[in-house]
Amino acid sequence: MSPLPDLDNQLAAISDESQYGRYNLNGLRGEFMAMASRCEFLARPKQAGSKVQGDKTQGDKAQGDKIDRERITQAFERAMAEVKRIEAKYNRFSENSVLTQINRGAGDWQAIDDETLGLLKFAEHCYRLSQGKFDITAEPVLALWPFGAGENATPPSDSQIAAVLECVGFERLIIEDNRFFLPDGMGIDLGGIAKEYAADRAIEVLRRELPEYDLLVNLGGDMIASPGCERPWQIGIEDPQKLDTPARVVTLKSGALATSGHSRRYLLHQGKRYGHIIDPSTGYPIIGAPLSVSVFAPQCVVAGMLATLAMLQGEEVETFLVGQGTVHHIIRG
Repeated sequence: MSPLPDLDNQLAAISDESQYGRYNLNGLRGEFMAMASRCEFLARPKQAGSKVQGDKTQGDKAQGDKIDRERITQAFERAMAEVKRIEAKYNRFSENSVLTQINRGAGDWQAIDDETLGLLKFAEHCYRLSQGKFDITAEPVLALWPFGAGENATPPSDSQIAAVLECVGFERLIIEDNRFFLPDGMGIDLGGIAKEYAADRAIEVLRRELPEYDLLVNLGGDMIASPGCERPWQIGIEDPQKLDTPARVVTLKSGALATSGHSRRYLLHQGKRYGHIIDPSTGYPIIGAPLSVSVFAPQCVVAGMLATLAMLQGEEVETFLVGQGTVHHIIRG
């Protein structure tokens, strides 16, 4: 899923690892890599601001463009730093992340900060709402599946899965205000929450620093727009069977749109395709799920949670989303 390009003549950079576009009345785009995904920020002047800009003399306009571009650049850099901070903190593949330290500390009580407490509480809400299907303690099972490892990768054996399922179960966690107990042998993975949370944090940074702009944050297809955009963003929902091609174009004037699916992350072994969304009760990919589910919600973390929970319902995805009262889009094979 990606916004359809409507910003012209892009050129510039947030940092060495990012690129974005030349400022003009159509706005500015910043791109960078984070959370194993291509990410971008878009800022477009609200129409009233564009008119004031258009009334200026040529010299004043050039100077104004320069100042605005520098200010947008700084705002993009601060928002990107926030995304990178969250990535570094909750990346289970990083040796130095807070999440890795928590998993290594299994078996003992551990101190946690307010941010981690908030995410654990949200994960508990997801667990209750999904009746146990969304479980961050599925980390030992997820670690067995070599998704994205290439054609020679093989799925785990039944005995391997059965062994680690003994270490899965949210009910065994103890969460208190400033400390947390993870039983020995267990691990947690915030992969279904952290990226969407980072998108919400990034839009907060941009809104605070660029209130006169329509804004869009896109972290690998999970998107959120600033409230009340004067010109809605056009978003292409990717066709899972024809990647990088939109199956449908929607508009986003405010709020978030997140997609869950397995078109890009899967394991292909002996002609059988295994999607990356795992049922924590069986240790195997969910059966009967559509190719992708996209959900609209006020916050990206809520949209992402509902999209993932819907995928975990398998054949019952439509019933679940209708019951939640969501606006959504489902693509089946």
